[in-house]
Amino acid sequence: MMPLAALFASYAAFSALCLGMDGHHREVFGRAPSPRRAQWLRGAGWLLLAASFALAVTGGPQGVVTWVGMLTASALALVLLLSYHPRHVAPLGWLACGAALALLGAALWH
Repeated sequence: MMPLAALFASYAAFSALCLGMDGHHREVFGRAPSPRRAQWLRGAGWLLLAASFALAVTGGPQGVVTWVGMLTASALALVLLLSYHPRHVAPLGWLACGAALALLGAALWH
């Protein structure tokens, strides 16, 4: 469950980092972010990337390789979504964050 949680956390991280940029935020929401919101989104993105790394390396010695593959897959999914359905980036980013937390909770419960 931890690798899947890491995948969702990395997608949420890239979504936050993406929305922290003026151009992408304008494309998704129709306006540029305020400086405070952009800073918050970038900070949240970096924290989520660190969390996805921590989740991936709990799987064993090949965790870093797994994490790089998850970064690639989540970045590709975000790029395709941003290209074809930019309005879905923010809701799916929140959904991925919630799914990562749910999977983490389920893994810790057992």
